[in-house]
Parts: sequence; structure tokens; C-alpha cells
Amino acid sequence: MQAFGWPQFSLPAPDVAGSMVVFSHLHPTSVTRELLLKQKGRVEIVIIRRFFLWPVLVALAGCGSGGSNGQLRFLDASLDAANVNFLVDGKSLASNLTYGNINDYTSLKAGWRRIQVVPVNSGTPIFSSNISIGSNTNQTLIISGPVAHLQSDLVSDGGTTATSGDGQVRVLNAASMISSADVYIVSAGASLTGLQPVTPSLTYNKDTGYHPVVAGSYQVFLTAPGTTNVFLTVGPITLTTNQNQTVVILDRISAGFSYTVLTDAP
Repeated sequence: MQAFGWPQFSLPAPDVAGSMVVFSHLHPTSVTRELLLKQKGRVEIVIIRRFFLWPVLVALAGCGSGGSNGQLRFLDASLDAANVNFLVDGKSLASNLTYGNINDYTSLKAGWRRIQVVPVNSGTPIFSSNISIGSNTNQTLIISGPVAHLQSDLVSDGGTTATSGDGQVRVLNAASMISSADVYIVSAGASLTGLQPVTPSLTYNKDTGYHPVVAGSYQVFLTAPGTTNVFLTVGPITLTTNQNQTVVILDRISAGFSYTVLTDAP
């Protein structure tokens, strides 16, 4: 079958949901040709659409991949920022969070996200920043300190490997009145005598990193740096096998210090 000097073609079925036919042997340029093919006294019109082949193939390959997500949660550890709304890209993910409380992990598309913390009785954010949501990660955003000098900390959760029968514990100092402390993590009821802190001189807005702890009951002690003079005792706290926990040290509303225990993603 001759077609005005053009070679013969057998047309394959469309491979993209009834949209267009892509010939891999066609030169990648944008052209539409109509071939009038004469065969046995009848005329058939075949339209072969040629287009920028490689960009389209790349686009088709990318369709449906959806990208990766990460998970984020928010802890309000600012003493005078009670009752706040937590917004991501202008959408509220947590409403009326009170001091020392945290929302559940929320799945978000990986990449840069606009984060805002807005008091319930005001439309003006006390915290506004772009943060990076990691792909396939679990993260916690913490704000602490007085609103006039607000601090933030974005920590990655989980990702630990524990030996059989152990869990993982870390301590985060979100108490603006604790400039430095030695941190001990011990089995419930154990003495500090002869022990070394897991992290000496932990400063404000820093954490110890995860440490393996035998599943069961444990306690956390904060002491004056270089001494065993305890000024905060936490626990006993129950830890299960392969569980990750973060003990967050807080300023107490009245005076002194308090804490909250977070169960982290694996």
C-alpha cells in the first residue's frame, strides 16, 4: 500500500487511556500530517500526531507517582502561648491547643511548608516560618519560652534500632528557666551513685538524643551540672519493648518545672 511516497505503517492501539498514539520511532518534533492512503478504490485518512516526544514521555512517567509524604506534629511548650491554633499552608491542623499538649501526627507532602501558630483570640501569628518536611520522616515541632522571645525546635522522631527487650528514650529541655543540667536516665528506684549522666550540661532547647533503656519502669533526673544534686525527678515512666519516648521538660505555670512524655513514631 503506497501513501504518496511515505512508508507503510500499521497503527498500534493507543497506550494512554484513549488519548493519543505515540510512535517511538518518530522524530520528536511538533507536526501533524494527514496521510491519504488509497487502497482498493477507497480512501482512508490516518492522522499521525507527532509532538515533543521526550517531554511527554517524562511527564507520563511522572504521573501517578504522587511523591513522598512526611509526618508532623506540634507541641505547645510556650508558657504564655496557651490556647493556640496550629496551621500548615493556611490550613488548621490543630485547634485550641493548650500549654504542654500535642496534636497527633499529620501526613504532609514532603517539601517546604508554611507553619503558623496563632492564638485563639487573635489573628496575628506568634510564630510563622517555612520548615522542610522530610520524605518518609516523622517530625515534631516545639515552640517554647515566652512569646516575646519565642524559640522553636524541629526534631526527627524514631528511626531507632533497639536490642531485644529495650526501648529508646530521649530528654528534651524546653524549660526556658533551665540554662543547663546533667541528665540521668535510670531504672526506677536506682541510685545515681557511681553513674555518669547520659548527657552532661544539657542546655535549653536541646535534647539528649535517643538512648537505649530496658523495657519496664525508668526515671529521669536533672541535676546541677557536675553534681548529683537533683532539682527535678521525672517518673517512674513505663516503657514497652521497641517503644520510642521523648521526655519534654517544661516550665511549670506556678513555679519550678514539670514534664510531658511523648510516644514517638517507630
